[in-house]
Amino acid sequence: MLSDRKRILFWLVLLIAIIGSWLPYFNVLNELVWIGPLSLPLAWVLLCNVILTLCALVLYPLYFVPLSDRINELDRQEERNE
Repeated sequence: MLSDRKRILFWLVLLIAIIGSWLPYFNVLNELVWIGPLSLPLAWVLLCNVILTLCALVLYPLYFVPLSDRINELDRQEERNE
């Protein structure tokens, strides 16, 4: 599992990527500069979305699998008590 510093870094990267993906909507990084075949806002949003996708892949086993295990354990305990 992740240590406390790695968790803080993970959530910080996640928050920065979320904020970064919304910057073109607030006219930040919204100039028509081309980076290869993509404009700057599109390249920026695509990069932030790749980072957010990787964060989601890390987040699932970190939080939702233990939550599912705990819920299944509670269901098993309720079945035993009935």
